[in-house]
Amino acid sequence: MEGLTLRIQGDVATVAIDRPQARNALNLAAMRALGLALDEAESKRARVLVIRGAGDKAFCAGGDLKELEHMRSAEQAAQMARTMRTTLDRLNILRMPVVAALNGDALGGGAELALACDFRIAAAHARIGFPQVNLGLIPAWGAPERLAALVGRARALHITLTGKALTAEEAMRAGLVEEVVPSDRFDARIQELAEGIAAAPPAAVAGIKRSVDSVRPQRNPELAEKAIAEFARTWAAPAHWRAVEKMEKRRRSSKAGP
Repeated sequence: MEGLTLRIQGDVATVAIDRPQARNALNLAAMRALGLALDEAESKRARVLVIRGAGDKAFCAGGDLKELEHMRSAEQAAQMARTMRTTLDRLNILRMPVVAALNGDALGGGAELALACDFRIAAAHARIGFPQVNLGLIPAWGAPERLAALVGRARALHITLTGKALTAEEAMRAGLVEEVVPSDRFDARIQELAEGIAAAPPAAVAGIKRSVDSVRPQRNPELAEKAIAEFARTWAAPAHWRAVEKMEKRRRSSKAGP
């Protein structure tokens, strides 16, 4: 599974995005691998799935623009968005709870991945944000609907239109994460939480997840095609690529130093 590792210990499956050279950003191969990891976790009858990033700096920095910049057409962008949205929608219908372990920053598509999980636990140093607007894009993988369901319409608009990254504490106050854990205790807390849930009878856990979802579903497939089309238009628009070019220039300038 290129760009990911899957570990199953007892009844707990852990998927780690392992692309430190890109702050755990997802390229196309890693996007495909995520779907394969879900297949494997299901086939092994894991009772809890934890999704996290490798290391302690980044959960996931979204899509890897360096590897995706060859995709210039709206059709290519739509296909990528459709693949990831379909994969993230699967998290909702798995029988097992899916925990986003925010070991570091969850930005852009990484924040979308976190929101698609059943709930989120953040290390104190982690941030979560949707900076897509700064690149002339809209979130492509279902985040607008999920975010509005979690925090309400006005706050969802404020978060996505400003593009500001929230600290872990700000995210908890906003309702984006359920716990903030001191960074030095983060791994132990995730293990404790996952093992505690896995110890409960699977039928009860699956039933609770279905019951909660019946009140407030975490996926809206009827909205998918319209949202994907909106994203594809913004991806192919010249304004997006001008913003990417400016971002790359700023990055090169900061690396060059005084």
